[in-house]
Amino acid sequence: MIAHKHVLLWCNLLWAGVIFFLCAIPSSSIPDPKLNIPHLDKVVHFGMFFIMSVFLCDALRHKLSSRACYLIAIGFSFAYGGLIEILQYKYFHRGGDWWDLLADVLGGIAGCLLYPTAKKIMDKLVARFCKNTRDKN
Repeated sequence: MIAHKHVLLWCNLLWAGVIFFLCAIPSSSIPDPKLNIPHLDKVVHFGMFFIMSVFLCDALRHKLSSRACYLIAIGFSFAYGGLIEILQYKYFHRGGDWWDLLADVLGGIAGCLLYPTAKKIMDKLVARFCKNTRDKN
């Protein structure tokens, strides 16, 4: 159980780092995916914080009630997303955007709402991976 907690902690820290890196690199360094999707950057923000919220809920569910997990995950989405937008505006020479922050928070909310379903899918994938690994040995 202790190892599982450490894995969850490292997943959260790693994912927070990925979000920070992607939001800190200059806009000119981001390749154009040539996808004609309106507001693609908002979709990316939504997705990044959706994943963060699922990771947070999974890490916190052992110690806290579901409601507390959801409040923390949504609060973290707001605080971390807001911090990133401020840093983008002040230091990263990118525009801080209220709509990006809204996408971050909505991604956090959606991650909480869909966490039970995501958890079932993650558990099935882990079980399948463990079974395949065990069968190969």
